[in-house]
Amino acid sequence: MNNYRQIAQKYLFSPVTLSFLIPVILMTAYFAGRGMTPFGSSTILTVDLGQQYLDYFIQFKHTILSDPSAFFYSFSSGIGGDMVGEWSYYLMSPFNLLFLLASTKTMPIWILVVTVLKIGLAGFSMALLIKKMNWLSGYWILIFAINYPLSAWFIANDLNLLWLDTVAIFPLLILSLERLLAHKGSGAFLAMLVATIITNYYIAWMVGLFLFLYVPFRLLDGQIKNRLKIVFTLVKSGILSIFLTAWLWLPTYAQLKMGKTTHNSTWLFKFDNNPLLLFLKLMPGSFDFDQMQTGQANFLVAPLILIALWAFFASKKFLLREKLMAALILVILILATTFAPLILLFHGGQYPVWYPARFSFLISFFLIVLAAKGFQPNWQPSLFARTFYLVAVLALTIWGSSQLLKVSYLDKNALLGFLFGYLLTILILIVMDGNQVKMLLLLIVTTGYLIFNAGKTLNHLSYLTKATYEAGVTRLTAVSKAATKHDNSWYRISQGLSRTYNDGFSANFKAGSHFSSLLPATTGQFYQNIGQIEGDSKIAYDNGTTITDSLLAFKYFIQTTGHLNTSSAYLKQSNRPDYNQQKSVASGKNWALKENPTALSLAYAASNQALTTPLSVRYPLVNQANLLASLAGQSDQQLLYREPFQILKTENLTTPTDLTGGTIQKVNKHKKAILTLVYTPTTNDSYYLNIGGAINLDSVDLRLNGELLTQSSSYNHTVALNLNTNKKDQPQILTITLNDGANSRYLDDFAIYYFDQQAVNQDLAKLKQHSLTIKNANSRKISGTIVTTADQPLIMTSIPTASGWQAKVDGKVVKTKTVLQGLIAIPTPPGKHHVTLTYTPPLLVPGLFLSMLTALLIAAYASFKKNRRQALRRG
Repeated sequence: MNNYRQIAQKYLFSPVTLSFLIPVILMTAYFAGRGMTPFGSSTILTVDLGQQYLDYFIQFKHTILSDPSAFFYSFSSGIGGDMVGEWSYYLMSPFNLLFLLASTKTMPIWILVVTVLKIGLAGFSMALLIKKMNWLSGYWILIFAINYPLSAWFIANDLNLLWLDTVAIFPLLILSLERLLAHKGSGAFLAMLVATIITNYYIAWMVGLFLFLYVPFRLLDGQIKNRLKIVFTLVKSGILSIFLTAWLWLPTYAQLKMGKTTHNSTWLFKFDNNPLLLFLKLMPGSFDFDQMQTGQANFLVAPLILIALWAFFASKKFLLREKLMAALILVILILATTFAPLILLFHGGQYPVWYPARFSFLISFFLIVLAAKGFQPNWQPSLFARTFYLVAVLALTIWGSSQLLKVSYLDKNALLGFLFGYLLTILILIVMDGNQVKMLLLLIVTTGYLIFNAGKTLNHLSYLTKATYEAGVTRLTAVSKAATKHDNSWYRISQGLSRTYNDGFSANFKAGSHFSSLLPATTGQFYQNIGQIEGDSKIAYDNGTTITDSLLAFKYFIQTTGHLNTSSAYLKQSNRPDYNQQKSVASGKNWALKENPTALSLAYAASNQALTTPLSVRYPLVNQANLLASLAGQSDQQLLYREPFQILKTENLTTPTDLTGGTIQKVNKHKKAILTLVYTPTTNDSYYLNIGGAINLDSVDLRLNGELLTQSSSYNHTVALNLNTNKKDQPQILTITLNDGANSRYLDDFAIYYFDQQAVNQDLAKLKQHSLTIKNANSRKISGTIVTTADQPLIMTSIPTASGWQAKVDGKVVKTKTVLQGLIAIPTPPGKHHVTLTYTPPLLVPGLFLSMLTALLIAAYASFKKNRRQALRRG
């Protein structure tokens, strides 16, 4: 029995173990209290976690278990995209292996499990650092360590699972660095650097910048010897870690060069937010949805940490130069949350889209480190220190109370929690000696303060209900299974029913939408050219036409049917009446899978005229017509016509004589305004409303014959909304309603068009005559046979242009061409050809070579040293 008690005391109840268990238990208790599945009817899914990351986790499982080639490329990523870069940013956490146990339906449960485990890991690694460095002992380690996993950064970013691993193991990286500084070997430091880069290169960049500050700070320690040797070892380890991870970051860099880095940020010497408001971030619950978009840094820790800072800076144990460097580091880190050049530096040269100051975990970490180094169990703040903290706390409380109506996240409870938290901590430090009671009281106050902050912070956010999540994912999964059962050929599915931009990942089908920080700029531009939604790292195939559906191999369309209830209403994403008369090949609750009879194969024979297709920046319907006509070898063919409309009546509006390019303005800004138009189709073709990029549809309703039209407003370029089909000689009433918040609208390129559907079908039928017969296909390689002719010698594909694609025709590599700035085409001589298209991520091969060579050299050097030591011992 005594042995069991000793084992429990040493391991289960040790400060390091408890630093893992307590955050896990507390956060699990909170999530259970909020009724998150498996504890209730809610989920842990919110914002990007529910709209983006979850789909990636399902894709992770599919890739590992079913299609390893999807690690390199996926046709579920928009109409196709590189995946190594996406894995590098979203999916390299070892915790993701737990998702292999999940089904699509139970994925929110496993996400909750992984979230609390990562938070627990952060507590464990922080405790291990404090213990191994002998900064504190006993359960004082626990009191300081839990501040890291329960800091404001972790609570505010618990939904950003992709960042948590790197932050959680960061203390272990510092521990390995400290071992190197103590001349105990560099192997652990090298291994932790590699782990840091692999788990998330973005956070690794921030960690690297911190090391450039932390290493000089530590080298100022008078006890550290052989500084030049240490610096050399650090540089060597850094270079080796970069080489060892080149297989991952080099192709990621290539993708960033094609996407995110094409958006330049202006480096100006200015403050992007009010630095004074950072003081309010010391208040519990100082984070909400507004802060998530454009707010200040999250770095809150318990009062004990900030008070114990005084112990570090007042201690005679540390040299003045160390204290000055520590203060400088804190100033730089805090400035980097508000001063534009430093913000850009710490975020890799790009302003973060939402979640500002993503590196602010470094502030919390360094505060904890300095406090732990300076604190002693019997330490008491001096009279001056007590006065300073009392005055500061009272002043902040009073000022905070004056900001209650100005700052969205502040309330009286937060102010009271802040005030009592600091006053109780100061009181305990002053009154109590360095005994067990003092330690217990500080543990209670610290834990209480941190969980109070966690509760208030997370209560500011809303979460997806289990019913709402399942309403989308079960329908889309059913659609995908039905499509596969009906047709196992190669095709894409367009969506009138959608849960997220990454449905193709979660439901395992080739989609047309995607949401990624690494979205290639060329894909976004191509979507603009054909009138699809593009913006904020997202593309959405919401405005398809017969032409784009067919040319891009969208063989099926998911149509909503019946009445969608409240939990499902958000699923309808587009308006496609042109599919109403098409054949349904499968159906289920509120959905039907419609077939597009004119859809082409992934590749087909076309005219060389496509290579010189004229491009119109503002008129996507013109681009579509020009592309089809050029592909069919009839570049002068007219396929697109304009339909006039008239003003039927206006309500509370002043209107220009010519609506197209004019402005409608409210007379009374406090009332809604309605513009009613009428047009009469002269054919049974599909009619489209051209909506220019300057028409802001926020707070604007579009209705056709009284029915609300579905149209995304997440774009700043021209789109075309499908209005009606088969309505010849039937007057159509189109109404534009300006609601509250919309006082006027500029009707940029506002016009109605229709395609000559008979001519369109004839052109598509011609292109369909010589299609690629696919023999073998996976996510990165497609091969088959095709016949090209004298008037159709070009193999046209619906694969997005990217430097990683290689084409072989009859076994020989041929140079590809690009059509309409977006799609791959392959020139060939007339005849029957065997075609192979293979994708290899750019710089992957050089990266692999560099990493493997480095690993071999390290292994060879280690073997040489081992043999040499053995020889010396024998000698």
